[in-house]
Amino acid sequence: MRTTGFRSMVLYILLAAFLGGLGYLLVNFVFNGSKWAMQPYNGHINSENSTVKLGDITDRDGNVLATTENGTRIYSGDESVRRALLHTVGDPYGYISTSVQSTMSAKLSGYNIFTGLNDTIFNRMGSNITLTVNQSACAAAYNALGGKNGAVLVYNYKTGEILCKVSAPTFDPENVPEDLETNDAYKGAYLDNTLSASFTPGSIFKIVTAAAAMERWPDSWETMTYDCQGAVELAGSNVTCFHGNAHGTQDMAAALGNSCNVYFAQLANELGADALQAKAEEMGFNTQFSFEGISIAKSTIDVSGTNANELGWAGVGQHTVLANPYHMMVLMGAIANGGEYVQPKLAQGGNLLGGGGGDRQLVSSTEASQLKNLLRNDVANYYGDYLFPEGMNVCAKTGTGEVGDEKGPNCWMVGFCDSAEYPYAFSVLVEDGIGGIESAGSVASAVLSALA
Repeated sequence: MRTTGFRSMVLYILLAAFLGGLGYLLVNFVFNGSKWAMQPYNGHINSENSTVKLGDITDRDGNVLATTENGTRIYSGDESVRRALLHTVGDPYGYISTSVQSTMSAKLSGYNIFTGLNDTIFNRMGSNITLTVNQSACAAAYNALGGKNGAVLVYNYKTGEILCKVSAPTFDPENVPEDLETNDAYKGAYLDNTLSASFTPGSIFKIVTAAAAMERWPDSWETMTYDCQGAVELAGSNVTCFHGNAHGTQDMAAALGNSCNVYFAQLANELGADALQAKAEEMGFNTQFSFEGISIAKSTIDVSGTNANELGWAGVGQHTVLANPYHMMVLMGAIANGGEYVQPKLAQGGNLLGGGGGDRQLVSSTEASQLKNLLRNDVANYYGDYLFPEGMNVCAKTGTGEVGDEKGPNCWMVGFCDSAEYPYAFSVLVEDGIGGIESAGSVASAVLSALA
């Protein structure tokens, strides 16, 4: 009897394991079946005689970005557009996992769990998707990068529509290079820098340090001054200004316009590590953002245990600080919008895959107004309104994040247009550049001019 009972127990355990495994498989089939079906090794899709017809992808004006002809995926007739939108639209092999052809494959293919990829009277294949991007603006951004790697994002901070989304390095999906896997020029070409990477921000992080001061000293931050002689010694080492420039005695508006490291390094130390870290996290650092169901690479900061020199460098966007271009875009949108950002979207008709941004209040309404004034002062009195189309009323900050290894800096410009006609927030990163204005500013100018 004991033997029979033991065998029964073993059978019940095996049955439970089988049913559990079957349930796990079915749940994964329901949620991931479309991804399994759309894998690049599926010959039913990728063979020359494939009967699967993916729907068209078009930009906001109806320009075709990708279509299917005779079982082959065909991309835009403009090479600059193809290269600019590779990471947004997708590659022929499905390797860019954040692209529309990967994340929205079920809609494009007409796949469902009952008929799979079969074209039946119950399920018509090849649903079309209209994106919010403007192909001309994307091509302008790509061309303005001038062969440099980087990321360019622009969105309407009132509606959430992404108007420009460009990542480089890139390649032509219509003529895939034979040395794609071996040529260092294409290293990282499958990675979308706008969503999946973070970079040393340099002086654009001074926006965060300024906001922390506004919170700590709401009645006196505007009149706080520090003296800059080109460098300041903190914990036995210098924090230096760019090219050793001596800016003299400055308040915050002048220090942000001059991008004075000495000012903001001293300010960071007066704030303290805990206050700077807390404000950065309130503004989205160390936070997991989501876009169209995609988890965005985090912007990060960790100033715990830092000495005065390290904290000073963190306050100007160096040391352990990293920033993601998507996060910086929505932060600019939040400042433009009174503190709260609108969730970005890439497909017309709404966010197809869901995925919100969590708490969308990144700064208080008072801080947003004060930061807007500072960023407007940067452009009006330091960078020059001539960079941008008339009437855009651009508010912005540049940055040069030093990366070492004998490479040029990460050059940034982030900002927004304080304009009802042009409600655009933007984030531009150029790797191995010259300076914020020279490298990133020229790209921002090109893309905003194209949108105007």
